[in-house]
Amino acid sequence: MSIARLAVRSSSAAWRANQPFFVTVIAYILIALIAAAHWKIVIDVKLYNKNFLFFGSVVTLILVVVVSGRLIIERPAQPLRALKDLMLAYNLPNRIIVGLPVALVLPIFFSTFTSIKGGITKVQPFYADKALAAIDRTIHGGVDAWRFFHPILGFGSLTFSLNVLYNLWFAEVFIVLFCVVFSTRNEGLRSQFLVTFVLTWALLGNALATAFASVGPAFVTTFYGDATFSPLMDYLQTTNVTYPVLALDTQSYLLNAGLDGPHLGSGISAFPSVHVAAATLNAIYLWRFGRLMRWASIAFLAAIQLGSVHLAWHYAVDGYVSMLMTPIIWAIAGRLSNARLRRTDID
Repeated sequence: MSIARLAVRSSSAAWRANQPFFVTVIAYILIALIAAAHWKIVIDVKLYNKNFLFFGSVVTLILVVVVSGRLIIERPAQPLRALKDLMLAYNLPNRIIVGLPVALVLPIFFSTFTSIKGGITKVQPFYADKALAAIDRTIHGGVDAWRFFHPILGFGSLTFSLNVLYNLWFAEVFIVLFCVVFSTRNEGLRSQFLVTFVLTWALLGNALATAFASVGPAFVTTFYGDATFSPLMDYLQTTNVTYPVLALDTQSYLLNAGLDGPHLGSGISAFPSVHVAAATLNAIYLWRFGRLMRWASIAFLAAIQLGSVHLAWHYAVDGYVSMLMTPIIWAIAGRLSNARLRRTDID
């Protein structure tokens, strides 16, 4: 087979496997660009290029080390033949064909998302915090959610542990994401996850975040001059003397980032919680992979929800809505993915 025919076949296979994802991402980026032009929001599509290149290089290096280690241990008579057989056994060529185009598009998606998130106040000013805090009090017996959980969580060592888990969210989300991107075992499940991932970030992290523009407990004093959550911030500052509370540094970064355009991880918004939404999506996906994965993902979701409130990032309702909306988006994405995959098979 010629190189040209192989390239055509590979491109066709990649498009068939990823059509629902690409259609969803392209639609999102087009809508984002139109919104950015209308509200004069700066879009930087290269924000995450270096980070994804670094992450991809680390993953590739780990793969090379694992494969090389196996070959060194087994000492096959024909190393190159053994390497080829190992690659075929793990379906590596097809994984690369199917997954690499998605991996190349993801930095553009995340860069667009962050740019739009950073431009929320160009659409409308923050306004919803008072209402969200009131809803929290109604749900939690007339007290702020952080006070409701504080008798259990208000210990320095536990605060530190929750902060560590909250920061590990990035690793959990992107490890699961890349595992799905390069998976080939269940095409329908893979497509459903990827479409849900994009829609969750777009609908919850951009659309709803703009419609209910809010800053979260950590920033209400800065943006509103409201001292309601000063006791929580005082507790975190006091704890930080003994146990590092890295959330305080990140919150300080967010206040300064984005003043001259989008930056890595910049943009402030509380409702709803993308952290909780992503953890919910991973729990839904990992539910089918045995008890360990199932309950570990549920425990991690609980830690992210509690940490988001205890570390002053979110109102509890931000996470509750995310946990409610993500399964709905998952179901919709399943219908969209399956319908498009069926049409592709017919064509």
